[in-house]
Amino acid sequence: MRGSDAVVEMLIAHKVKHVFGVPGDTSMNVHDSFAGRTAEVQHILTRDERNAGYMADGYARVARKPGVVETPSGGGALYVIPAVSEANNSCIPMICLSSDLTMSSEQTNALTDVDQEMLFKSVTKWNTKIRLASKIPQLFRKAFRMATGGVPGAVHLALPENILEHPVEFSAEELRGVASTSAQAPFRYGPTSQDIDRVVDLFRQSSRPIILAGGGVHLSDAYEQLEQFRAGFHVPVVTTVNGKGSVQELADNAVGVIGSNGGSEEGLTIIQRADLVLVLGSKLNNVTTMGKVAINKDAKVIQVDIGEAGIGLNIPVEVAIVSDVNEFLCNLNREMLAAKGRLADQYDTWNSWVRNKIIEKRKRIEQEMSTDSGLVLPCRFFGALERLTDDNTVFVGDAGTPTPYLSSYVRLKRAGRWNVLPRAHGSLGYALPAAIGVKVAKPDATVFSLMGDASLGMALGDLETAKRLGLPIIFVNFENNCYGWIKTIQRLYFDEKYFAVDFCPIDSVAVAKGFGIDAINISDNAHIEEGIKWALSQEKPTFLNVAIERPTGFVPPVLKWERDVKVPPSGRKKLTY
Repeated sequence: MRGSDAVVEMLIAHKVKHVFGVPGDTSMNVHDSFAGRTAEVQHILTRDERNAGYMADGYARVARKPGVVETPSGGGALYVIPAVSEANNSCIPMICLSSDLTMSSEQTNALTDVDQEMLFKSVTKWNTKIRLASKIPQLFRKAFRMATGGVPGAVHLALPENILEHPVEFSAEELRGVASTSAQAPFRYGPTSQDIDRVVDLFRQSSRPIILAGGGVHLSDAYEQLEQFRAGFHVPVVTTVNGKGSVQELADNAVGVIGSNGGSEEGLTIIQRADLVLVLGSKLNNVTTMGKVAINKDAKVIQVDIGEAGIGLNIPVEVAIVSDVNEFLCNLNREMLAAKGRLADQYDTWNSWVRNKIIEKRKRIEQEMSTDSGLVLPCRFFGALERLTDDNTVFVGDAGTPTPYLSSYVRLKRAGRWNVLPRAHGSLGYALPAAIGVKVAKPDATVFSLMGDASLGMALGDLETAKRLGLPIIFVNFENNCYGWIKTIQRLYFDEKYFAVDFCPIDSVAVAKGFGIDAINISDNAHIEEGIKWALSQEKPTFLNVAIERPTGFVPPVLKWERDVKVPPSGRKKLTY
């Protein structure tokens, strides 16, 4: 057995079924080992290391276990950094394996030499170089524990070529995996009884409580317990962009996303009126809180998070609880049942007012969707997406056009991570590869990959990967021939001085067909439904090129922009992240 064989054995021991990667000189041993174990683990060849990382990220988000990416040394390790950082800052469990040059070549100006431990230090939860082949099993177990335990994140292991080719012998016991590799499963811990008593008291005292659900609900798989609390105690729910899908969004007290990106005036008004805010797994950054104005300064805030670092960091809290969200809700539901009789009618007036605000929001959106235009209005496309898709559909979106419209206009019909967005860095070029990872993890789900044409240009090489694997993903390109988000900022805050944002049109349909993917253009509102239905009827990758109105003519549902476009330029101020 070589060190590379032990690497593959440890992946199999941790129930890894898929690895996304790109070959390189220094990784040939590990690829040779993969070739001998294709029945147990599928290595998925990609066209770019960053895309491979985004595939692993998307995979992990819906599979609820670590996504694994492998790269060669040098450029491969450098190119995967954006994806590793996105996963780490989004608290997504990822294992990044990069081969490295043989240790005797270190500090000799050798080809591909880079200090990988220093390179990955700032973008991972933990990383190391394996310097002794005998430590491969031990350090792989630690990598999986670190990726999934506590606050999940990305970990990195550098694998020198001499370690991969070194002869080793391990017993079956030594090649064991950790007990569980689901997100957070090995290290669930809950609140104290005093914590729960204090929270119950605050709900008894409240007349206008609300739940703010963040991405921690997904990571904790807390859907059932949150639904029990929402429905059983009649407490409205708002979500962050990352927390979208924490509850099914057709419920009468599911307000939807709040914040600057995809939030609404109605949602902001609702949370600002609350006198008690229960925050579940959210960082409460400026995008969520609209620059710290979303939560009334007189409201009492309870913040629950698996990690202590972010509690009370951005918003003062009344009660701070370090706990797994699901464990917290299990305990809270049990104790709240005793008080249910006294709370049964306590929130009726509040819920009635919230429902009326939700109805106002829907009427406004429906009115927007009835507007016509020369090219496609994104709101009409996303409205059709909601109508034509079922509750087993995953929407993978890039920053730019897809994120605010998915957040605001598409109500998810079932609780779960049906919305996949890169909210750590707002990375362009994410949706195309991440959708491939999502489809590999959930082959029975319908998967939409939604991107702008700037993002398409960054990632289109892996259309070939989707074609090669025969993955029936629906790729949607919103064509406006510019960096639309940046152009809108220049329109609103820089006196409409457009600089370095426009590029030449390309025939995206011809490009997709060049990869062997069937593709059509949608250039007006009348053909939206027909185009989506066509794509849904196919059992192979498809591509919709949607020509949308230019950002100089409309403003997407970014609440700060919707406000600022109505006032003179002198009264506008760009939101600081």
